Amino acid sequence: MFAFSRFLIYFTVVAQQGSLRKASEVLHVSASSVDRQILRVEEQLGMPLFERYPSGLRMTAAGEILLNAAKNWQKEFSRVCTQLDDLRGLRHGHVHIATIDAINRNFFTSLLQNIRQEYPGISFTLTTMSNIHIASALISGDVDFGIMLNPHSSRELLVKSFADLRLGIVVNSEHPLANMTSIRFSQCESWPFIIPSAPLMLAEPLEALINASRIVLNEAARTNNIHMLRSLVRDNVGISIMCWLDIVDEHRRGELQFIPLIDPLLKPFTLSLCVAPQRQLSIAASMMQRELETFFALLQNEEMHVANKVSSSQSSHY
Repeated sequence: MFAFSRFLIYFTVVAQQGSLRKASEVLHVSASSVDRQILRVEEQLGMPLFERYPSGLRMTAAGEILLNAAKNWQKEFSRVCTQLDDLRGLRHGHVHIATIDAINRNFFTSLLQNIRQEYPGISFTLTTMSNIHIASALISGDVDFGIMLNPHSSRELLVKSFADLRLGIVVNSEHPLANMTSIRFSQCESWPFIIPSAPLMLAEPLEALINASRIVLNEAARTNNIHMLRSLVRDNVGISIMCWLDIVDEHRRGELQFIPLIDPLLKPFTLSLCVAPQRQLSIAASMMQRELETFFALLQNEEMHVANKVSSSQSSHY
């Protein structure tokens, strides 16, 4: 650690403990030494960082500002240490990735397995969050990448790669509709239907389809969990609306079939790899970014293959 960090360490621990005595026990330093460090900086700043009471210490507004800055400095210092290690030829590092729940499937873990095999010194933390929390984590610098659905454009978020994912009807592979190459929503009216509800993003396009077609679905079940939605369709409780990404593992195993919806009002979901534009990535994170961009390109190619099959089937009807 650099010399200037002693005060930051003392200050951060005192802020956490709210007491010089407790901080000295954590730091294994005398309370008077800790207090001298803080008093010296308070004198330099010309304002107190703590209000002192018989029961303990409470941070002032200046202390709150300094504590927030100290946390940011610690994050930046950790990144600098990683970059210095990279310059020494130590091909290792740690990458933080936040993802929506839908991406946590075998096809994604296989990608991470390949990265580990190629770069065994790189480890990663995967955290499942909602879109809103992923954006906050990126902006605050808590994660390197965020994988989001339909992110809102912002100066604080930069989309590095994306794949458009069209919506379709998902059925059990033994279902009478399983051999269809495309479908209109009106053709689903007579079949038992599993309704996705909020907070699943599928709820919004389904509501738009219902309002536009004015059909009454034969509701078999309703769930706000994508894993349960897949299971119910796989067990032939009913059919449902999903995007191809939701069932790619089950499709490859031959358990579920994806039938693209051709209703013109539908817009595809956009899966995006996002970063904070002001964030300087470590070498480990930069290598991970290249692998993730390749992954998104493969997703887009598979999606285009599905779209081409739909176009060919529609052309054959004319």
